Amino acid sequence: MEHPLHTILNPKSIAFVGASSNLAKPGALHLLSLIGTFKGKIYPIHPTGKQVLGLHTYKSILHLPGPVDLLVIMVPNTMVPALLKQAGEKGIKHAIIITAGYSEMGKKGKGLEKEINEIANKYNIRFLGPNCIGAVNPENGLNTTFFVIKNRPGHLGIISQSGSFITQTLHYFSNIGLGISKAISVGNQANIDLVDCLEYLGKDPATKTIALYIEGIKRVREFLKVAKRITPKKPIIAVYAGGTEAGARASISHTASLSAKDELYDGLFKQTGIIRAESIIELFDIGLVLSTQPTLNNNRICIITNSGGPGACLADQCERQGLRVPKLSLETQKCIGEITPSISALKNPIDITMSFDYDLLLYKLPKIVLERENIGGIIIYGLFGPMHMREKIESIKNKIDNLPTELLALMDKYCMQACDKLIEFKNNINKPIIFSSLTGPEDPAIKYLQDNNIPVILGMKRAVTCMKALWDYQKIKSYKTQ
Repeated sequence: MEHPLHTILNPKSIAFVGASSNLAKPGALHLLSLIGTFKGKIYPIHPTGKQVLGLHTYKSILHLPGPVDLLVIMVPNTMVPALLKQAGEKGIKHAIIITAGYSEMGKKGKGLEKEINEIANKYNIRFLGPNCIGAVNPENGLNTTFFVIKNRPGHLGIISQSGSFITQTLHYFSNIGLGISKAISVGNQANIDLVDCLEYLGKDPATKTIALYIEGIKRVREFLKVAKRITPKKPIIAVYAGGTEAGARASISHTASLSAKDELYDGLFKQTGIIRAESIIELFDIGLVLSTQPTLNNNRICIITNSGGPGACLADQCERQGLRVPKLSLETQKCIGEITPSISALKNPIDITMSFDYDLLLYKLPKIVLERENIGGIIIYGLFGPMHMREKIESIKNKIDNLPTELLALMDKYCMQACDKLIEFKNNINKPIIFSSLTGPEDPAIKYLQDNNIPVILGMKRAVTCMKALWDYQKIKSYKTQ
């Protein structure tokens, strides 16, 4: 039997209840997102209007020309039961209930949630929500959120009890080069829950890594069973909010989730092989790296930098997090010394001290190290691409006559050619390469690397934490498959 989430995430037609042409209303913003990217048919439902945002409307679900694959509901909570009945009568079997005001609001809301569940069971309707933001699938343009999909399709699947972390983060994903396969907001988990989502993404061929935002698990035994089955094949990373008194109080009022002590979730994650992230940013950092990089086959890391301070910070963080930064052999040091400035540090970290030799930093040094040493992975710091020189020229162009600005194009070309060499080299080795940077995608070279599956992580500690996750997952995978 086909998983209900397959249809919800891959519909060919959508009926939208709560459609509006008033851009001050949420229904208009969500509908605009669908109109902007969805590749299938959209049927807005509106009791009076003949057109909404340029689309022909239907007075009710019962007036649709036929059953549709997915029903999206955004109306006051008391109207939802009647709408689900109409959907059942029309033969619609899948829905997303974005509307809030159910079990998270107390006794009356719990009664409404029970009612919609009973109707759904009667008509064999499976739904996400209520009190959720819905789903995103960049492959087919499905986007029931109110933010725009900017990121390309990728391999990280996200399951979240908070809609914010699959909608307000879409712009952030684009900035860090994170491609997602699917993103699912489960809200109150009244019908489809975390376990259902894990089962689906565990078998989804487009999803290589799964990221979870958890406030509470309803079916703990089933969660344990499913997660244990997935982690030997795909990494799962999780953030848990609810382990403190304040977090638990917020979870109950947010999605009616019953939380447990932090130590219990720690034990659950360790038992199942789930990697725990300490924050949402860390969740997405690690998700980006685990979905684009091979795991470490050993914990020996080489650091290549053109700045001494960041190199020292990276080395320190590696050792603090259980990674080794071994001294390179004398033969390798000699080979490196022959092509680097005389003031370079050669032992590891390799520090070429503010050299703008892109070919050296991005290609020659990584190639020498990985060909000569038993190194698990490389962290590189110090890619200063075309943006930096352009900013310098812009700041002085009115103060110096006849600046040789024609060199800018040559520097741009040289930098991007070095990036191409690194990308080709990276694609032919089975070892991770991660960049640490204090500059983001505003630098064209960094954006180019990100768009070609070489992660560029802001800061030193965050970059090392990601490399450590590759080592952690290698150990999890090895243990689970023994």
